[in-house]
Amino acid sequence: MATPDESLGQSNDWSTRTADTIESFVGALREKTVAPLVKITRAIVYGMLALVGLFVVGILLSIAFIRLLEVYAFENRVWIAYLLVGGIMTLLGLLVWMKRTKHEK
Repeated sequence: MATPDESLGQSNDWSTRTADTIESFVGALREKTVAPLVKITRAIVYGMLALVGLFVVGILLSIAFIRLLEVYAFENRVWIAYLLVGGIMTLLGLLVWMKRTKHEK
């Protein structure tokens, strides 16, 4: 027959093993579900920040280009600078439009 100290040790061992099993199960579950979602969320957030940054930089570059053309190339005739930059952007837009893929119905 087991002494009270031995039976207490067995119950502590059982509770420790059970707690370790639950902890390993929860850890594995978290690793397979939460970790990939965190990576995907980070990629989406950083991608959106990069897009916003590129958008702002594009606008600032177009403003700077128009200003440079107006002051140095066309001697304060801003309409010519607008016409030139608008024409360049229209040509780029047409180029991208022609490169698009056509969806089959």
